[in-house]
Amino acid sequence: MSRKIANNALMHPFSVLRQIGFSNRLMQRLERYRSQQDKQGRVVGVLSWADGTWCALSLHCEKIGAVIVDEGQQTQAYQDARSMLSGGFLPLLSLRWETHA
Repeated sequence: MSRKIANNALMHPFSVLRQIGFSNRLMQRLERYRSQQDKQGRVVGVLSWADGTWCALSLHCEKIGAVIVDEGQQTQAYQDARSMLSGGFLPLLSLRWETHA
């Protein structure tokens, strides 16, 4: 794993998945996932990396609607997504919500 790649994720809106050209069946699964997360007060975005690794990432976006995904979280998401993709699984991840005093 290249740390340079793992630490440089790009965040995209969920709609980017529709542009990629996934099958209708896969898009239905992704849409169901997004709907389930939406009911729980989460937003689903997409993280992608330069080597083609990607994941759908569930995020808590409270009143301000902003989220920071730091380098450590990007690296962990990258490792998890690569592992899931190589295992034939959809890379559906959730960013743990933390509040800071």
